[in-house]
Amino acid sequence: MLKTNKSDNALPILLLIDDDSEILTALNRALHKLPINIISFSSAIDALHYCELTCPDVVISDQHMPEMDGCELLEKIKKRWPNSQRIILSAYQDFQKISAAFNSGVVERFICKPWDNKEIKFIIEKSLTSPKQHKSNEHNIIAAPVNFHGIISGDDTMLELFSNIKHAATTNAPIFITGETGTGKELVAHACHQESFHNEQPFIAVNCANFSEHLIESQLFGHIKGSFTGAVANQEGLFAAAKKGTLFLDEINTLSPSLQAKLLRVVQEREFCPIGTHKLQKFHAQIISASSKSIGNSVASGQFREDLYYRLNVITIALPTLRDRGADLLLIARYFLKKFSKLERKNFSKLSRDTIKIICSYDWPGNVRQLENIIHGMVILNTGTEITAEMIIKSLSTTVQGYLQTEQPANITPALNPVSTNKITIQPLWQVEKEAIESAITYCQGNIPQAAALLEVSPSTIYRKKQHW
Repeated sequence: MLKTNKSDNALPILLLIDDDSEILTALNRALHKLPINIISFSSAIDALHYCELTCPDVVISDQHMPEMDGCELLEKIKKRWPNSQRIILSAYQDFQKISAAFNSGVVERFICKPWDNKEIKFIIEKSLTSPKQHKSNEHNIIAAPVNFHGIISGDDTMLELFSNIKHAATTNAPIFITGETGTGKELVAHACHQESFHNEQPFIAVNCANFSEHLIESQLFGHIKGSFTGAVANQEGLFAAAKKGTLFLDEINTLSPSLQAKLLRVVQEREFCPIGTHKLQKFHAQIISASSKSIGNSVASGQFREDLYYRLNVITIALPTLRDRGADLLLIARYFLKKFSKLERKNFSKLSRDTIKIICSYDWPGNVRQLENIIHGMVILNTGTEITAEMIIKSLSTTVQGYLQTEQPANITPALNPVSTNKITIQPLWQVEKEAIESAITYCQGNIPQAAALLEVSPSTIYRKKQHW
């Protein structure tokens, strides 16, 4: 049945599809004051017939419907109207299918049931003011390097990443961030929070690797007085403290199997129990997870639950290494030099030509964090106006030794001069990427999100590259 609450065809069109009439009524009631023309269908087939002749600006579809599910419906609408904004409404089910649809561009945003009326209005307004047809070119119109919530870049890959963060932040679906140690995963998580509707709510970050199994459970869920030795008072956990904000779980791959099982239920049911009680508490925060190790390998080896991974990895954000960020390397080095010279009240203002050569030739296994620490250390320990080659060589030699002892695998040795005299066979980069992607897809029996996890890239990267083969 077709319903409209506005007759002005010049207004943007919002298409609502849900087989539950009460849901449609609630959505209409929540959105009727927006300057849009709301059209509602209880049948996916009827909605498709409508879209044959009319382009909706925004589509919100339920996932579970009798004629076809929401992902199938939105895929058909995308083929007919690729510039429409497409949103799935679901109660935390079919995560794998929704994740694949999101990363392939079929689904633009994800809204969880039950929804917050203010949040859904925010998402609709974002969809209308930031249409998809401008998104892909957004980074091309930025003429100068930008500071995106503390992330400095002028590299096209990173500018596209900023656009993806803005896009992902308008949904309350779980986000999974991958990237080597030091690439800035917490900064990206914080940027997602700042771009979201709930940016005035708490942002809470915890590194799961820093706690024992018992302590991390208490940190996450809280405990009541007397629940274990040393529990002298009730303590609120991070799930409760996050309220309607963001909870960032870094190095989530370090959680024990028993805690993974508990977290799975918490994510599924959106409720938890503090240690020592069976009283359930609801939580509303967005969950962002991250790992510096290959989470795909952890899943394949059985060390990390596959079902938990798919519930946490609805949206993937893959961070490049510092060595893959082109001109950002010197841009970031100069940014840190200026920052720490001011902080330490020093007069450093430039890098010598030889210093620049060393910075550009070094592999930076610790990524941005290592570069930051190197620059900060040199500013503290030296005087003058210019960072010289002697300063950075001395600093790097000390840092590399410490890094090799604590972080690097034994078969990897960072070097200032990466050039090898061994005879090697050179292949075009696109050919190497193509072979790696095809091998991963074959290994995962055609499952692209799984292949992306093994390659530690986002599924959208694979979809995009396949289009150019």
